[in-house]
Amino acid sequence: MGYINGDLPEPPQIDPAFKKRRTKNVVVKGWLINSMDLKLVSNFIRFPTAKVVWDSIATTYFDGADTSQVYDLKRRVTRLKEGDRSIETYYNNLQGLWREINFRRPNPMKCDADIQKYNLILQEDIVYTFLDGLDDCVDKIRAGVLQMQPFQTVQQAYALV
Repeated sequence: MGYINGDLPEPPQIDPAFKKRRTKNVVVKGWLINSMDLKLVSNFIRFPTAKVVWDSIATTYFDGADTSQVYDLKRRVTRLKEGDRSIETYYNNLQGLWREINFRRPNPMKCDADIQKYNLILQEDIVYTFLDGLDDCVDKIRAGVLQMQPFQTVQQAYALV
């Protein structure tokens, strides 16, 4: 961590520890570069230190509020369709995306009653998204789920489908 957060500053070139630190920095920088998508490597490979690479990545891809990541996740949710997948695969892919969104955007409310209302609204939206992504061959089941009272959770809707 010290190489990417600046806790291990580079010693002067005349310091005997300079070469060792530079070698370790190259290793850490290599880990960062090797963990990237190949399309991104050219944007960061020429930076001199792991810290500069890390800072540039943070500036480019993290705005402090995860808005870019949340946008991408929500976009993927709305575009995901059952298609050639099994319903199980489609449902599991959606569940993974929703969990990631919930992690990045936790419910900010404090009042229990408001939290419950907010969660019910979110659950409805999730059911709508799940049903919308299903193939047309389940139209009758989809219509049945939408007419049920009380409104079904996504788990219940999945079980019915």
